[in-house]
Parts: sequence; C-alpha cells; structure tokens
Amino acid sequence: MKRFSSSKDTGAPCQRCMILRIFLGMVLLVVILGLLGGDELSYLKYITTQNVGNTIIIAGIVVFVVKLLFWLWDRKHKKI
Repeated sequence: MKRFSSSKDTGAPCQRCMILRIFLGMVLLVVILGLLGGDELSYLKYITTQNVGNTIIIAGIVVFVVKLLFWLWDRKHKKI
C-alpha cells in the first residue's frame, strides 16, 4: 500500500495504519456491545455465520458483475 503523498508534511498516517485503526475500533465496539448488551441483543440471533457468509458471497458476486460490466463497457468505448 502506498503512503499519502503529503503525509510527511502533514503527519497524516498511511492507509495501512488507517485500515488497522478502523478494524481495531470495530472489534472494540463489538466487544463493548457484547458486554453491555447481554439479553437485550436477543433480536440479533438471526445473524449466524452461515448468513454472514452468504451475504459476503452475494455481495462479492454483485461487485464482480458490476466491475465486469464497467470493464467491458470501457473496453468497448476505447476501441472507437
């Protein structure tokens, strides 16, 4: 991954650091929610590993098809 072009001047963190910070923040949020929620989170019981896996696969297929269509459209218009 590439650093921001002016990160040395402004002190902004690199993209990898930002992704890591967001990930760790989300993990911390899930842990705190689990500790504080308890039985009040019973309405989230339909979120299972199978449902999450299906959602990821469906989203991946949709993104792939959209990118493929854009690539084909772009390739067709560059030949003109």
